[in-house]
Amino acid sequence: MNHLPFRKRWLTAAIAVAACSASISVYAQNADQHTGSESSTALPTLQVTGSRIYEEATGPVQGIAATRSATGTKTDTPIIETPQSISVIGSQEFRNYGAQNVNEALGYTAGVSNAYGGGGTDTTHDSMMIRGFSVYNSYRDGSKYQVNVFDGQQELYGLERLEVLKGPSSILYGVASPGGVINTVSKRPTSEPLREVNVQAGSFDRRQISADVSDALDKDGEWSYRLTMLRRDSNTFIDHVPDDRTYIAPALKWQPNEDTSLTLLSEYQRDQSTYIYGLPGSGTILPNPNGDIPRDRFTGEPGFDEFDNERYSLGYLFEHDFSDRLTLRHNLRTMHADRELDNVGIEQTPQSADGRLFARIAHDRRDASRALTSDTSLQYDWEAGATTNTSLVGIDYTRQRHETERYQHTVAPLDLFDPVYGRGELGERVPNAYSNVSRKEQVGLYLQNQMKIADKWVVMLGGRQDWTDTEAYRYFDPSQRQQQNDDAFTGRIGFVYLADNGLAPFASFSQSFEVASGTDRNGNQFEPTQGEQYEAGIRYQPEGFDTMLTATVYELTQKNVLVTDPVNTNFQAQMGEVRSRGVELEAKTELGPNANLVAAYAYTDARTTESSPATPDKVGERTGQAPYNQFSLWGDYRFGNVGLPGLKLGAGLRYMGSTLPNAYLDGEVPSFTLVDAMVSYETGPWLLSVNATNLTDETYIESCTYACYYGEPRSVVGTASYQW
Repeated sequence: MNHLPFRKRWLTAAIAVAACSASISVYAQNADQHTGSESSTALPTLQVTGSRIYEEATGPVQGIAATRSATGTKTDTPIIETPQSISVIGSQEFRNYGAQNVNEALGYTAGVSNAYGGGGTDTTHDSMMIRGFSVYNSYRDGSKYQVNVFDGQQELYGLERLEVLKGPSSILYGVASPGGVINTVSKRPTSEPLREVNVQAGSFDRRQISADVSDALDKDGEWSYRLTMLRRDSNTFIDHVPDDRTYIAPALKWQPNEDTSLTLLSEYQRDQSTYIYGLPGSGTILPNPNGDIPRDRFTGEPGFDEFDNERYSLGYLFEHDFSDRLTLRHNLRTMHADRELDNVGIEQTPQSADGRLFARIAHDRRDASRALTSDTSLQYDWEAGATTNTSLVGIDYTRQRHETERYQHTVAPLDLFDPVYGRGELGERVPNAYSNVSRKEQVGLYLQNQMKIADKWVVMLGGRQDWTDTEAYRYFDPSQRQQQNDDAFTGRIGFVYLADNGLAPFASFSQSFEVASGTDRNGNQFEPTQGEQYEAGIRYQPEGFDTMLTATVYELTQKNVLVTDPVNTNFQAQMGEVRSRGVELEAKTELGPNANLVAAYAYTDARTTESSPATPDKVGERTGQAPYNQFSLWGDYRFGNVGLPGLKLGAGLRYMGSTLPNAYLDGEVPSFTLVDAMVSYETGPWLLSVNATNLTDETYIESCTYACYYGEPRSVVGTASYQW
């Protein structure tokens, strides 16, 4: 505690005492000046209430159920006072699951499923669906992070928490999917010592070492640092596909006083893997006379296919309190990513009558992504009559550039049931028409007010105006250039009632928009697509308990969707509409001092409600990869009541209902159920753990987009951690 200023040392000590939830008897020691004898005088008993250490919106989750978040408001706000669904997964929670990437960490979250490519089995990107809508671009510390889906995964070990804000959220984030926003929170420097080294080994020749160290740099705690590192060499369950990663994230914090702080965050990551192109529907979800294609089958060419991505980012988080009421925040970050992405794709229809031979085409590709984000806001806390208010006004700016240079070659076909690689040379290198350069700029001005009336009602009202500038041109022919400017206003209004017993019903209306690039047959620029959501729900968070229960219903609609123009089918028209309706249930609770329970259920009905007269069969069609039903359950227990407080067991169940592929494939992706388990033992500074995912070794198709992807077989990973 000596590293903290006096006021913060006093506050931290008080919070720590309150966390004990105990009655403390205090005794004064008196010494007689003449005889030197001592006597004890009992002072009145001090009753301490409260069972949890204070949680910050960007800090570690205290327990299993988070209480605060900034993702839904851009202010440090109790989740129970936020009138929109938020799911928070702390670092300890996703470590319990044995998650190796963001997709897997969200496997026990209601309404979230894999969206693109190999989902949880892919090592090249993170992409999910929320409430039936794809969410490709991730956010980091409240700002856009990646430019392109292939800019690389976010390393879980570098994150403090994952937060999913469900439904349209352009009020805070500008251009965004109507499904919602996935915001990750970086690990940040601590003024108290934190030292950890981990060694991992497991299935598919996995070998990994990681370390996380943090401390104050001076006795007053004015300067502090954090250094998070990871190195992994691993294969995957698919032949010839590695999963190698180098990650390092230095951070430095300067806090000269209680009112001012500046945190520098940097990150370097290099991934060396192979993009999983996927398998045909024939032999996976559709019958093939030769049976099922083996799940470890590699469709590319060893020595040619590669994903070599190098990414780094540098930025800062600045905060200054002008007074107890007025706070300035300014965040800025730059991100660069460069990669080689060579792969061999496979056709969906067999080339031979016996269903064994499939045509292929080779692609070599070079990408470069650049991004700059800035967000500046003023928060003002004020009172008026029986109300307390938190007002926020801000301006953010995003500039992104993506360049992709692509070529293609002919390559020999492949027998997927008895592959022979390296048959013949690649054909002539031909430029690919998908090579292009794109540039995007966005400026957004937002205003929000959170009003609490008599400590019972919360009213949230906000609006935002965005201006976007988008430009794209052909890489090999820059004269073919498209440029468009868009603007959009989005808003949100929500209400929460805070009952004395911990119940908090809420309702909200929120909006989003996305840029729709291109022109119609008359040369008119497309308008942005529009997302709107009506949501109602109830939360339960009883005081003094590590519990959060949530139930919500919603209707989410995206309008101005591009569909085939009925007059000229070579063009598109903004006549489409997609609607998602659903119910979501989530529970996170501590069952006594030694057990935790996490449960989630989602019913999602996502489908096309309006289409073009040229494609009337699309009306009523379900959205691809969006299951009707999802269910998950996780529980863990520490054997503290039987004299083994270091032993902990956990087990989980994940059910995913059947889904449809997208328009490229026929058939149906069958439902599947997976079982996960973990065991750990803590002794002194050591923590030994073993995690198993897909414990029963279920063979299943995880998703189908333009191709189909097997889910990962049984994986067992052991970890030895040393903390001091």
